[in-house]
Amino acid sequence: MLSSRGEFSEDWLSRGSKSIVPVAAGNRMDQALIRRIVKGCQSQRVDDILIATVEEGLIKRPRRLSGLGSAAVSLEGVDPPLLVAPSDLSGALLFPQPGHALVAGTSQFLLGATPEGIDAGRAHFARYARAAGRKYPALHDVAKSLPVRHFAWSRVRDLPAGTSAYQQVELMRAFVAGNSTAPDFARAWLDARRLSQNSGERLREPIVTALDHVFSLLEDFAIDPTLQEPGDLTDSELRQGVHDLMEQSKAFK
Repeated sequence: MLSSRGEFSEDWLSRGSKSIVPVAAGNRMDQALIRRIVKGCQSQRVDDILIATVEEGLIKRPRRLSGLGSAAVSLEGVDPPLLVAPSDLSGALLFPQPGHALVAGTSQFLLGATPEGIDAGRAHFARYARAAGRKYPALHDVAKSLPVRHFAWSRVRDLPAGTSAYQQVELMRAFVAGNSTAPDFARAWLDARRLSQNSGERLREPIVTALDHVFSLLEDFAIDPTLQEPGDLTDSELRQGVHDLMEQSKAFK
């Protein structure tokens, strides 16, 4: 899992297409870091955690903590250098020294461990590095080695073709034009939104509010008509809502 330099190894990262998100940390394991590893484990539906110290790039004294609740208690206040991972090794939290930790894993693991998204997390860490770099000099190099991968887009016209956010917009256009049914649109749009978030695509106002509004519309729509409740949007109401949004939002201008 680690290279001889005490970093995540390329071999481990390549298995499952894992990504790394740097996060702020204090002098020892606290609730914020513990919450990340627990949420990552929950995303993977793993109940056991592996914990080990790291000495000169080597994993030492590994042990297994059974049950996320008891594991969280055991991790509280532990000093770095430390490696914590779910038992299936789908992700990990490397706490090399005070000031920062590195959260790495599959998209599913990171969905729980870094709900802010990959690029949003990296952008936040870059700001943190500028603010706390004098106290923790290593932050600057960490931030530089893990830059954001996408620009933050604000208008529909700026979205690159091939991104999941672009696909969301194309699905909206096809739906308003009558080229897809409401249930098909809802399923495909929610899948595209999930992919956009998992891949760390970054959005800014006004487009982020526009897409959040579509998500809110879909929360009031029953994809399965047998589950429709009073007050849920009909197919035509959903189509009209998406149409009105595209006409009125500055994101589409």
